[in-house]
Amino acid sequence: MKRIIILITLFILSGFSFIIQAQSEAENPKKTVATIIGGVSYVPKLHYYGRTDQLKSSAVMPTVLVQFDSVGLYFTGSTVFTTNTTQPLEYAATVTEVGYKFGKKQGIAGSIYGDKFFYQNKTLVQSALQGQAGLNLSHLNKVANVNLTSIAAFSDKTDFFASVGLEHPFVMKTGQSVFVITPTAVANAGTQSFTNTYFKNNKFLGIPVSNQSTTQTTQVFNLLSYEFSVPMVWVYNNIFLVVTPGYVMPQNELTTSGNTEVVSRTGTNLFYVNLSLLYSFKLKKV
Repeated sequence: MKRIIILITLFILSGFSFIIQAQSEAENPKKTVATIIGGVSYVPKLHYYGRTDQLKSSAVMPTVLVQFDSVGLYFTGSTVFTTNTTQPLEYAATVTEVGYKFGKKQGIAGSIYGDKFFYQNKTLVQSALQGQAGLNLSHLNKVANVNLTSIAAFSDKTDFFASVGLEHPFVMKTGQSVFVITPTAVANAGTQSFTNTYFKNNKFLGIPVSNQSTTQTTQVFNLLSYEFSVPMVWVYNNIFLVVTPGYVMPQNELTTSGNTEVVSRTGTNLFYVNLSLLYSFKLKKV
């Protein structure tokens, strides 16, 4: 199996934020014990800040979210199945998250969360990451929401990531349907120390790579990518269809020497369209 970069940036979680917003626009919900959202997502081009494997692998991700509305706590679980031109669909990883959401529709809102990763195949580049903790903050306003994210990711060493983004949701209602479209622009930065753990245990693209030659590069906090997307959520009753076209431009790709050759992660400007079909229901108080 070729080296595959899993999309740990949790496209599905970002999609849920639009889904929950769309649901609040679609109805005036009564007090509930919990909201449960389950379904499946298709990611045609797996990438990590624009870095992909050579075969441009795809993924199918069954996902469930449980949110305890009155206290702001939530839990998500996603199972990742990957496929490409040389292999059939196979189980690759499971991602779990526990978090706390706070804030209102206008003003400061955000979430604090922790992720745990479980990998079936240790040749996955991000299998060096055992888990991560993050903080999302948003300034919600009528002009453009400003989003800030900081992440600490844990392997043999700790990597730090940060992103800043702008978005503006447009909401349209037609009968029982609600349509939300949210143009979004994000800049991502961070370190890449976890790659040394991967290089130490694996050959990269079949070539022995020197761990020492990458140490200084991977510990530098650099711009990693620019990403532009337009998440679109269509809501009808409790059914959600999420279509997310996007364009990512990787920056400061890691390059290191192996023997007499120079190898680097495969990263080029990438257009993608992610899809999700989900169903939501509420556990109401008696």
